[in-house]
Amino acid sequence: MNEELCIIIHGFAGNPWEVEPLAYALEKKGYEVMTPLLPGHNLDKAKMEKITSLNWITMIEKIVKQAIEENKKIHMIGFSMGSMIASIMASRYEISTLVLLSPPVYVLTPSVLKTRLGRFFQHNEKKRSVSVHLSPKNQPFIRSIPVYNLFQFQKIVRQAKRIFRHISIPICIIHGQKDEIVDPRSSQWIFHTVSSIEKEMHHLPRSKHHICRDCEIDTVVKIVENFLKRHHES
Repeated sequence: MNEELCIIIHGFAGNPWEVEPLAYALEKKGYEVMTPLLPGHNLDKAKMEKITSLNWITMIEKIVKQAIEENKKIHMIGFSMGSMIASIMASRYEISTLVLLSPPVYVLTPSVLKTRLGRFFQHNEKKRSVSVHLSPKNQPFIRSIPVYNLFQFQKIVRQAKRIFRHISIPICIIHGQKDEIVDPRSSQWIFHTVSSIEKEMHHLPRSKHHICRDCEIDTVVKIVENFLKRHHES
C-alpha cells in the first residue's frame, strides 16, 4: 500500500497556523502531513506585492509532483483560498480525495473584502468570542494586503470555479453556517457542481470562517478522519 500524504493548504493572507489543529490530529492517526506556507505569506508586505496567483499554484504543484514521483497516495485538503488551490490540483493530477474547508466561491469585491476584513479584526480585538480566528501576529499584515493581491485571490477563485464540474474523486466539504467572510452557499454550489459520485457536505451551526480554530474543531477533525478512513483502501 502506498504511503498516504495529506497536503493541507492555508488560506489567503493566512499561514499554517490556521490548519494546525487538523494537521496535528491527522499526524497522530499516522498520516504524513505537509502544511506549506504559500509564497508571500511571511508577513512581509513588500514581498507579497510581487506575488501572483501562479506563484501559489506552482508551489503546490511542485509538492504534488514530487509526491506522485514517490508513489504516495495524496489527500488534498484546503482551507478558504487553499481549498480552491487544492481543487485545481485535483483537476490536474491523480489525487485520492479532496477536502474543502470554507471554500470561497461567492466572494466579495476586493475593496469591500478589504474593508470587511479590517472591521472584522477590529471587532475581534474589542470582543473575544469562543472562536479564535487568526494568529494575532498576522492581523496587521492582513489589514495591509495590497488590492493587487486581492485580485490574485479572485483569479484563483475564478480558475477553480471553471474546473469543479471536472472533479470526480471523493470529496468532503465543510462550512461554518456563521461564516462572516465567505457565503456558506459557496459549499452548496460546489457540492451540486462536482461530478463526484462519492461526495458529502457538512454544516457547522456555530462556526465562523476559520473552522479549524473555532468551537467545533473537534467535529471538523472527526469528519475529516472518518472521510479519509472510508477511502483508505481505495
